[in-house]
Parts: sequence; C-alpha cells; structure tokens
Amino acid sequence: MVLEKLKILLSIFALITLSVNASDDLNQIVSGSETEDFFGKIQNEDNTSSPYLILSTEDHLAGPKSESIKKEDVYLPNSISEQNRPESPKQKFQDFGYTPTGSLEGSENYLEIDKKNMSYQFRRISSGGINVTYVKNSYQYDSSNDIINKTIGEGYKHIKGGALHVRGDQYLFHTFLLNGFWSVGLGAGYNSGRGLFVSGERSDATFRLWEVPVDVALGLEIPIYHWFKIVGTAGPSVLGLYQNRSDFKNGEAGKNKTQVSYGTFANGQFKINLSGFSNDLAYDLFTSSRITNLFLNLEVRYQKYQNFQDPIKVSGSSFGVGFTFEYL
Repeated sequence: MVLEKLKILLSIFALITLSVNASDDLNQIVSGSETEDFFGKIQNEDNTSSPYLILSTEDHLAGPKSESIKKEDVYLPNSISEQNRPESPKQKFQDFGYTPTGSLEGSENYLEIDKKNMSYQFRRISSGGINVTYVKNSYQYDSSNDIINKTIGEGYKHIKGGALHVRGDQYLFHTFLLNGFWSVGLGAGYNSGRGLFVSGERSDATFRLWEVPVDVALGLEIPIYHWFKIVGTAGPSVLGLYQNRSDFKNGEAGKNKTQVSYGTFANGQFKINLSGFSNDLAYDLFTSSRITNLFLNLEVRYQKYQNFQDPIKVSGSSFGVGFTFEYL
C-alpha cells in the first residue's frame, strides 16, 4: 500500500518536472514567473553595432524624443526657399518632356494636359527666333557704262539669282501689343552673265558676281492674336562683292576682285503662324523640338550701298519669302 502511494507521488513529480522543462524550451512565459525585458537590454547596449533602432514599449507610448539631428543626416528633395520661390512662365516649360532617369521633375500626365491653354502660354514666351528667307534680286546696280546691269540682268545666259538670308532674333521684351528684339543676319547671293564690249558686242567671257551682306539691327513686332505678326527691322549693314571673270588665267591680275561697302537696310515682314491654327500641331512641335511658333513669312527688303572702291551703287527694294522658327 505504501509502495503504491510512493509510485503515485513520483509520477506526479516527474510530470511537473517535464512541464517546466517544456515551457523553458518553447520560450513560453509561465504564469507567476519573472520575465526579462529583452528590448530594454538591447537598447542599453551599444547601438552602433546594429543598423536597426529598436524602441521599447515605453518609448513608443511616450512619443518621439527631442534629439538634435544633423543637416546632412536628413534628405530633402527641395529646400523650403526653392519651394516658395515663384516660378516664371518660361521656367515652367524649361524641362518639359525632358525628365532625367529617376527624377519626377518636369513630369506631366499627358492625358490630362489642356493643350489649348498650354499652347497659348508658350506661344507668348519665345526667347528668340531664326529667320530663313530667299529674297529675289530686283536691285539696281549703278556702274560705269551700266555694265553690271547689262551683264547680270540682260546679258547672254544671265543669272540674277537672288540671295538667301539667315537672321537670328533675340527678344528684349514682350508685351501684349508690342515685342522688341535685336538681330544679326548674314546673306549670300549669286549672279552671272556674259560680258559686253564697249561697242555693245557680246564677249565670250563669263562674269560671276557673289554678294555677301551682313546686317545688325533692332526690330519691333506687333502680334495679332496668335495667328499673325507684323514685323519691322532696320539697321546698319555691310555688303561684300566678289567678282570673277573667266577670260583671265588663275593668278592673273584682274581675274578676281573683292570690294566692300557699308550701308543701311530695312526689312518688313508679314508672318502667318502655321502652328497657330492647330493646338495639336503646336503642342507636338513644342514637345518634339522646343519650337514655340512656326511662321511663313512674306517680306520686303530695302538696301543701299554706295561706298565701294569702284564707282558702284547697289540700291532698291526686293521681295522674298521664308520661314521663322521661334524657340523657348
């Protein structure tokens, strides 16, 4: 009888021992036993050895502590001063459509863009323009015995080719009714014909005459809504004449001759905005090439040069046609 009771007590003791060992192995907390604050222990250790910052339950409930933070430890995409700085109309379109990899600056939702409103804005903020114009040669050439007019204007197989002009404009100011700009232009023209003797007989020699005008000017333009512009430009100019004749050998005196004269010029343009009649065209042109306006030009040029080394005078007016590419 006593032996049986002893066996029962041993069995109960073994069961209790196994239960305590199992709870320790499973890291379970036994009711009534003391617990360790593992988070507090780790927090008191050297934090430099761990890349993680572990907060205790008390820290979380108490809220963030007031600590000094170094400026270089904080990343700010834009400074407060830059965010509060007012954006100019031109700056708005500077990086449009040109977003660097990994940057959101200048990005747009193309599906939500109001093309009409956008086109109206960038049409008015062009910083400059490039004019390419062909001007017919209808000028008068006064010379001894009227030899130049008779050679390039009336001579056998004559060519009075006109000139191609390229002019760069840079705006000085924009207003609702008037714009101002300065410009520099360069041209090149070619003429040729068979020479004439003093007696009026035709020569077999071919005379070639190249013209190179260089212009510096100030200009004003009147915009008429966004469809048209009326433009006037005037200023000093220099014209170089280069003459070549086929009846002289290379290196022989008189075969080539160069003369230069200063003078004045004026130019008037009526510009038709080809991109002003379609917002879709204006938008596509701007996003692909930064062109804010594309104009077809009908123009007239007046020029006067009379200070060459020979008694020559080039003057008069002539008409031309061309294009203007305005850019941001």
